[in-house]
Amino acid sequence: MAGIGTAFHRGMMKAYLAMKADMVQHREVIKEVVASVDGSWVYYVMLILAGVIALLGLLLNSVAVVIGAMLISPLMGPIISASLSFTIGDLALVRRTFRTLGTSIALTVAVSALITFLSPLKEPTVEILSRVRPNILDLFIAALSGGAGAVALCTKRNYLITSTGVAVATAVIPPLSVTGYGLGTWQPMLALGGFLLFFTNFVAIILSSDIIFFILGFRTSHVEAPQYSHRTRLAVITTVLTLISVPLIYTLGSDVTRIKNEKRIERVLRSRLDRELASRLTGYRFRQEGKDLLVMASVNTVRFLPKPAQKEIEKELTQGLRRPVRLELEQVIVASESQLRGQTTKVGGSPVQAVKESPAELAARTRSLVARIERELAGALTPFAVSGTTVSFSGDQEPLLVSATLARDYVLSDDERLLLSRQLQQTLGVPVRLAIGVAPMLPPMVFAGDGSLASESKNELEVVRSLPEGPSAFRFVVAGPKGSGRKLSSLERYLAEQLAIPAQAVTTTRLPGRVGAVTLRVMRNDK
Repeated sequence: MAGIGTAFHRGMMKAYLAMKADMVQHREVIKEVVASVDGSWVYYVMLILAGVIALLGLLLNSVAVVIGAMLISPLMGPIISASLSFTIGDLALVRRTFRTLGTSIALTVAVSALITFLSPLKEPTVEILSRVRPNILDLFIAALSGGAGAVALCTKRNYLITSTGVAVATAVIPPLSVTGYGLGTWQPMLALGGFLLFFTNFVAIILSSDIIFFILGFRTSHVEAPQYSHRTRLAVITTVLTLISVPLIYTLGSDVTRIKNEKRIERVLRSRLDRELASRLTGYRFRQEGKDLLVMASVNTVRFLPKPAQKEIEKELTQGLRRPVRLELEQVIVASESQLRGQTTKVGGSPVQAVKESPAELAARTRSLVARIERELAGALTPFAVSGTTVSFSGDQEPLLVSATLARDYVLSDDERLLLSRQLQQTLGVPVRLAIGVAPMLPPMVFAGDGSLASESKNELEVVRSLPEGPSAFRFVVAGPKGSGRKLSSLERYLAEQLAIPAQAVTTTRLPGRVGAVTLRVMRNDK
């Protein structure tokens, strides 16, 4: 009886699909597709505009702009046409479609690479990085979207709305812009990741649309001279899809593992380090180092966590992740001894009176704090060197006083000082007051016996290449005594020929007397 019921339902399904297939105007759909296969100048203009808009949205990290580019892109038309030509076995149409697709892909990638090369914005954003690691879920999304587009094309029901949704869901234009970005910034792995996402979407749309077209009655009988059976064509594209799925499944697996590990690590660290009135986890990250997993965590604390407690955290992480874990804990003291004296904190649920630290512990704590602050300042002020950093604890209600020397020929602006103070306050968890002085950016120039610039000074001058916004945003003041004309000329020539600094950006000053060093000061144009 079960077999009879199954056969009955199968027959009902076949009859229903046959009825729906009869409602499709096959010849009209094929005629419409054939008419749109060869790209016109309007098609290519819209394609270039979509690619450029997508690239700008990626560089600006703007989701809205990227979505707008998806809506403008006409690339879904040739992709659906390629799928229909596969279904009906019209190889001549297949060649024309793939010629248009090849030209479209090459043009989009080339324009994106050129604009990226010329653009001052080259840092990878979240929107860019999110499109360089496709996984198997991206393939499923593209397959479902392609099927929806094929149904809309055949039935003509809400086709404009559906095709727009398909263009957004599959996102075929942004991955090509990412590919161009990778080539324009000489990052081949980013380019490869972007193209893999496009190719994944492309193959999935072709396969799912092919199945829908076949179900809706498109056959080789609709062309005069079909070549190869539908089974052969479907087997070829399925094989390609299977080969693509291998790295996508691996990527999905690694992403799931990374997310699980991240949650386990955070759970352990917070359970151990988030203690009321004692310590607070401020951030963490991890990476593979050989056979070990290195976990680097930052914690604000009223006193150093002892080594045995850190070993306990390592042990719990190792058990939870089932792999060797090494913990590097960066501890930042957020209050001075005078602020803690007489206070009672809870550690592990038990009250503990604040303990006076030994001179060695106090020195180690201070060195760690100073090193952390100096790293933060150096990162924010690069390429200018930061040295001589000191930290002073004032009264109970006073902010932390951070003093340092900046190797730069002009002082910090009020805006820079405010931003640096806020950055340090966010990192350390306590109010900060800055006292940063300046020192010459470059030491006096050293010259060889023939008056040419010595190699050690040439190495010092390499920092000019890394100036923020480029050397064009600065002016260069060369100074030397009256008897150093040959040295001054040698330095000016090196700046022009080796560092590409325009002559109008260099000012030469002759100092009184004939004794003294040749110096170079680098000043911002607005200083």
